[in-house]
Amino acid sequence: MTHRAEGRRWLRTALGVAALVVFFAAMLVVIAVLAFSVKVSGHSMEPTLADGDRLVVNPFGKDDVARFDIVESTLGDREIPVVKRVIGMPGDRVQASAVGDPPVVRIKPAGEDTVYVVDNPAWSGRVGEKVEPCCADDGTTLPRGKEPAWVTVPDGQFWLLGDNWGGSDDSRTFGFVEQDQVTARISFRVQPFGDFGPVADDVRLVAED
Repeated sequence: MTHRAEGRRWLRTALGVAALVVFFAAMLVVIAVLAFSVKVSGHSMEPTLADGDRLVVNPFGKDDVARFDIVESTLGDREIPVVKRVIGMPGDRVQASAVGDPPVVRIKPAGEDTVYVVDNPAWSGRVGEKVEPCCADDGTTLPRGKEPAWVTVPDGQFWLLGDNWGGSDDSRTFGFVEQDQVTARISFRVQPFGDFGPVADDVRLVAED
């Protein structure tokens, strides 16, 4: 066998091994995405997230939750995790009005006297049916006709809302969420491929005039 033939044979072998490595690496990525992802079911986070979206979850970030993070969590006694947005942090005072579009959510961050309004562009036009005033002592809504009331988020708990304000079962229905009920943070979408990338994060606090 000539040196040239031996070289071609070695090259084919090397290319074959490289192809196998790339294949197995791609399979590992797919397996990792499936293992650390959740598929959105329902419409409670529209328009930010749609039914059928697949999201990468970060179970290692559940102990480092910040305001406005999107998280996977259970609610109340329900065992099936849902995806919601963190609005109230431990020690915050929260209040929600049922008047207007969107309804006004006010926050007094823990240790502060300044009143802020939550500016979430996704809430506009999402009035729907769930527009009762808030909050009762457990973070749930008040009967219609009642005046909005301030409530303090207990230590080690959060107050969660869906971006589809008028069509979301969240803390207004199930009350405050214990920290150990939060199973993961979410910030990246892998499907549909046309929306591949970080999830929009344009929610902020605005000081009330």
